[in-house]
Amino acid sequence: MRVATNERVAWVNELLNQFGVMTLRQIYYQLVTKGLNYRQVGYICKVGRVKGLIPWKSIVDRNRPVYSIGRTFVDVDDFLQEVVGYFNLDYWADSENHIELWTEKDALSQVLYRIAEKYHVTVRVTRGFLSLSNKVRWGSDDLTILYFGDFDPSGLFMDKDLQWSQLGFKNFHRIALTQEQIRDHKLPSVKVNKRDPRAASYIANYGMEGWELDALPPNILETLVANTILKYTNFVLEQKQLEQDQLREQIRSLI
Repeated sequence: MRVATNERVAWVNELLNQFGVMTLRQIYYQLVTKGLNYRQVGYICKVGRVKGLIPWKSIVDRNRPVYSIGRTFVDVDDFLQEVVGYFNLDYWADSENHIELWTEKDALSQVLYRIAEKYHVTVRVTRGFLSLSNKVRWGSDDLTILYFGDFDPSGLFMDKDLQWSQLGFKNFHRIALTQEQIRDHKLPSVKVNKRDPRAASYIANYGMEGWELDALPPNILETLVANTILKYTNFVLEQKQLEQDQLREQIRSLI
């Protein structure tokens, strides 16, 4: 490979060593200061993996869902050996808070879930504007939504869409992206799509630049998720984990 390509592969590996598993778009936003466009980053990641210089499993594509019945078992004994691990204690049973993390970006859902699952908090992906059907299915009066989305014309309007509806969610909080985070982390921007029907209003208030959630460094995003959840937590995580382990041992003894 050319010297420039080797150097760029090294940049990608440096990011993967720092942040772990990433999406192609996350890598792009961390390398945008190097003067690379999205196509160039895609090429480097492809060549690097094909030549064995970048680990295959370190770059993921979360935009293509897989439909399956899930885990299968050889027989009943095989199932019983696994069933204990399916028991998860409701950490929030005694809490006044019922929180969930919502995001428009499926590609980042696993980044959020890596932290959320420790606290047994649900992560939901709206994939843009949420359908009326899912508003009915997902909504409840005691639900607090902690929202993660882009800062652009449609991204900001999603907040209003969820709150303006007759089925609107009263306890809705945008956690990211915010103007403060954009400024503090000096996030790279993208040009606003003028064909977006909400562009005119956005441009009048914020200008021609927009920002994507993917641009936020993964470690910053994970810290933000953890700190946000902790604000609503009224239990000690380690105690809940111990209680869950004890209940799993009870199940194991019954089996």
